[in-house]
Amino acid sequence: MTLRHHSLTSRVYSCIRDCKYDVGIKILQSLLEDGVPRQRELLSLLAYCFYQEEDYLRSSEIYEELLEMCPSSEQYQLYYVQSLVHAESFIDASRAAVSSTVLPSSPFFHQIKLLQAQAEMEQGLLLEAAATLKHCIEEDTDTVLSLAAIHFRNKDYASALDKYLDARSLDDRPIIAYFIALCHYHLEDYEMALSAVNDIIETRVEDDFEDNSCLYYNLKASILYAMKDVKAAKATMKELMDMGEEEEDLLDAVTMHNDAIVKFDTDPAAAIQKLQCIITSQPLHEFYPSEAFGNILIMLLNQGHEDLASETFEAYKHVAPELLPHETYSYVQAAVTSMTSPTETLERSVVERAKRLKLEMKRLRSKKLPSTRAATASIRPTSSRPSSSRPMSSRPSTAVTQRDLARATKEFEISVNEFVPLLMLQAKTLWDQGGYAKTEAFLQQHSEILGDSDVFCENMAHSLFLQQGDKFEESIPYYEMLINSHTEASNLLELPAMALANLCVAYILTNQNEEAEAVMKAIALEEDNALAMGDVTESYHNSIVNLAVGTLYCERGNYDFGISRIIKSLEPFDKNLSPDTWFYTKRCFLALASKISKLMFMMNDVMLHEIIDFFDDVTAEGTNIVLDDIISLTDQPITIASESRQLKQLFMTLSK
Repeated sequence: MTLRHHSLTSRVYSCIRDCKYDVGIKILQSLLEDGVPRQRELLSLLAYCFYQEEDYLRSSEIYEELLEMCPSSEQYQLYYVQSLVHAESFIDASRAAVSSTVLPSSPFFHQIKLLQAQAEMEQGLLLEAAATLKHCIEEDTDTVLSLAAIHFRNKDYASALDKYLDARSLDDRPIIAYFIALCHYHLEDYEMALSAVNDIIETRVEDDFEDNSCLYYNLKASILYAMKDVKAAKATMKELMDMGEEEEDLLDAVTMHNDAIVKFDTDPAAAIQKLQCIITSQPLHEFYPSEAFGNILIMLLNQGHEDLASETFEAYKHVAPELLPHETYSYVQAAVTSMTSPTETLERSVVERAKRLKLEMKRLRSKKLPSTRAATASIRPTSSRPSSSRPMSSRPSTAVTQRDLARATKEFEISVNEFVPLLMLQAKTLWDQGGYAKTEAFLQQHSEILGDSDVFCENMAHSLFLQQGDKFEESIPYYEMLINSHTEASNLLELPAMALANLCVAYILTNQNEEAEAVMKAIALEEDNALAMGDVTESYHNSIVNLAVGTLYCERGNYDFGISRIIKSLEPFDKNLSPDTWFYTKRCFLALASKISKLMFMMNDVMLHEIIDFFDDVTAEGTNIVLDDIISLTDQPITIASESRQLKQLFMTLSK
């Protein structure tokens, strides 16, 4: 080697010292191009630089060449397997690890076996990975973490949690605490999960936190969303998004996905657009996060965009079974199919799953232990009759443990929750055809599975309510069950406003005015408290209920009381006046104007002044609220204020 070559080699070491690996690679490659022999020392430096530059494929190729020169080198065997794992060449990594000649007494043996187990896990060979880990040091942190990862991938979150707790006793890195929180999240122990992730965020070990802050905030937002604390979830995502403005690496696909999910209730169009960007920017078979595909399909169906949902599903149909949970796939497939054949495929899917769930329910009831009967009798009770389960035999051969029963019950609950969307899809098909009586019968047919859940009570109540007549009274108990499940926790505002409005209307139509007034007062009180505490920034529940009641009285000809309720429904105007509330309000006033013009109703002076004052208030507040669905014959946009002025002029003319 010439003096020049020695000088260049010295520069390579300087580059490695200064972490300028790309420069080192160029120097070493220039030496090889100059005809310098491919010696072990030079190739070792080149492989090391490629590895540090994260070009693991090139690194593995050179380490393979080095192993041909020095087949007994334990270090090169380790570095070769390590490079292959990082290059995601997991099959080659497994083969290299298995064929390694490193002895169990070697300090490199443990590391090679850990890498072999990781390669096997990435191939889905979890049993093989567990067997490989038996050759590793049992008390080593990485061994324990690898065992935890196997349990986690098997969805055995309880066992994974135990292992992660063992790992934390050996190593207090925040990332281990993160996995502990993640296990609690999957076990639906949200309080423990939130406490664990909050501890990580509040402690803020700077080096680790900067690297993994995206993980911690996304998990916290997911936990809060699962706890139905959407406001706190939005605040958490906002904090992360604000951090992302300073450091763009934080705005990864998972962050964008979660931000879309928490904002779906307030801006569904933007949420759908964000998920579409995530999906279209990635290869067809590599969606990340995988939940994005299922969520955008559910969002589109939720918003009534069945055509777009169908197109999206068909475009990725070849990978859909891999990306979607089985029940989600069945639901979306049924929803898409129902657009062309509304009954056949959907009915068959519902019947098959209902039959399977009823068999599972029967099996669960037969497994109940005498000591746990009280706790498990409500696995899925019906609201119309008590459980018919019989005492179990005490023979040891049929005994089941509390843990087995709890696990089976949990699995059953999950199956029911996955089945409900499919069931409601068929109910919607009947509903859209105007078959409210058929919808009622269909829901009653599956009441044993649905029990007294919110989704059953709400949909049963609606199907009875719309049949009118005597069915108003029959709908009341279902609406009451829905409300009673929320009144103790003071979260009436989480219920659909229309359900509350329908209950009040049903009370009034069955001469139970006091009960209607009590519900309306409870809604008003809870809404005022929530706004005062800052728990919500806007809520239209009280407005919608008053609007529905006022409309009812107007339809029954009691305009004096009906109009006063409608006026009250928009107070305060700065909070409740919107294009939607104004649409239903003006319909009642136009109906009243029609009655007056036909001399079918006489308006007194007190009522006239109340109406004129109301229109003045609406005009003042509605100046900047544009009605996009109204076509203007002039260049000026139609606003609520302009329509209010026209109605005021109409009533002043009628009063003469």
